[in-house]
Amino acid sequence: MPNFELITDQDIVKSFCTDSSNYPGHAEALVRPKTTAEVVEIVKEANSKKISVTTIGNRSSLTGSAAAEGGWILDTSLMSKIIEINHKEKFCISEPGPMLADFKKTIFEQGLFYPPDPTSEKECFFGGSIATNASGARTFKYGSTRKYVRALEVVLASGEVLNIRRPQIEKNTFGYLPFQNMVDIFVGSEGTLGIITKTEVDLIERPIAFFGGMAFFKTFSECLDFVVAVRKDLRPQVFTTTISPRACELFDHHSINIIKSDSPFKIPENAQAAIFFEQEYDPNSTDNFEKKLDAWLSFLEKNKALVDETIIAEQPKQQEELRRLRHKVPSTLFEEGGDYVKNGGGKISTDWSVPINRIHEIIDYAQKLATEAKLAEPVIYGHIGNGHPHYNFIAKSAEEKKQILDVVHKTCQKVISMNGTIAAEHGIGKIKKSFVKYQYPESIINAMKAMKYSLDPNGILAPGNIF
Repeated sequence: MPNFELITDQDIVKSFCTDSSNYPGHAEALVRPKTTAEVVEIVKEANSKKISVTTIGNRSSLTGSAAAEGGWILDTSLMSKIIEINHKEKFCISEPGPMLADFKKTIFEQGLFYPPDPTSEKECFFGGSIATNASGARTFKYGSTRKYVRALEVVLASGEVLNIRRPQIEKNTFGYLPFQNMVDIFVGSEGTLGIITKTEVDLIERPIAFFGGMAFFKTFSECLDFVVAVRKDLRPQVFTTTISPRACELFDHHSINIIKSDSPFKIPENAQAAIFFEQEYDPNSTDNFEKKLDAWLSFLEKNKALVDETIIAEQPKQQEELRRLRHKVPSTLFEEGGDYVKNGGGKISTDWSVPINRIHEIIDYAQKLATEAKLAEPVIYGHIGNGHPHYNFIAKSAEEKKQILDVVHKTCQKVISMNGTIAAEHGIGKIKKSFVKYQYPESIINAMKAMKYSLDPNGILAPGNIF
């Protein structure tokens, strides 16, 4: 008889069956472990009976990855301890269950900084961000979650507990490259290879100060030119200014209209696009606020921004308002799309990314496809500094959804031809499985499947995700 509680009341279980994508999940039972030992027991029991186990955090996924397809749901919310914050060596060890925003706040209050900042940080668990290799606006400077993961404790489908650490050696030729650093195999694996029960992450010194800003442009094309110029300017061999943004986020004219009515800042009527940015500075050095601001205003003027209309947020309340406006765009679209789910429609968002020098080309191509298909204009916003804008369509019916997906598939095939990726941020989950064939040849897909089933021969972990 197992020592863990198996919750089978469907009124309870159903409330844990889907995620923010509205993917229709279902399960027979829910388990809520408090320790790694309990996870081991649960997995051993499930594996012996060939019962699937879908591990969930706070279910903020937009890809259906946290929506169970039968079996048991393993809820990590009771594994919420931050085990250690080491100031001297700048690392933190934590269980998967803390809300990411709370996790970051705890570290920040102790004078350190954990940079990854997915848009859903107030709704997602720390562990979920590891399992999906989450990223966000500040990825432009700091990189995605993977960069900060030092070590993992992972429970395999057999119940074996792996303790793996990123190598610190400078040279290694032992075996295939991915296996020389096993941490990277599990980060972003979406629960398909093992259940992450503890994570050790790198921390950095807390930035002394920063200001936020929003710059406006008369045309969308000029806004894209600006982003290309920012990336070019940041290359050391052509470094010409002192701008060094940690975020570079796009708003098209539809996005601007979404935030306009709720903005405490004045938004120019003739703006067709905008860039949200953040800039760190040291108030105690020559590289202070005034110098950084002057550099930004000069760069904006040089690159055709509406300089006099630029919003600068120096105080924390203003900065938070700018961040809120940035987050208002996806939340508004999500609510709007939700109104059409019952009709077979909903919000359809792309997650592709291309090299920044191809950004004009791919956006023109995507726009042409949408126009030819007579679709309503998408809302375009997001991580443009990384060549990663989100296209958001609202399908009002199943037929319209089919037309939109046809355009998205054609766009993604073009993205691959440009050496881009179809999933830059949100992973594959269950919703994007049909795109995998564009990203990888069949032989490589089969190799990934072989690794999955060597670690999980009964296929019990997160069935339906990725494959």
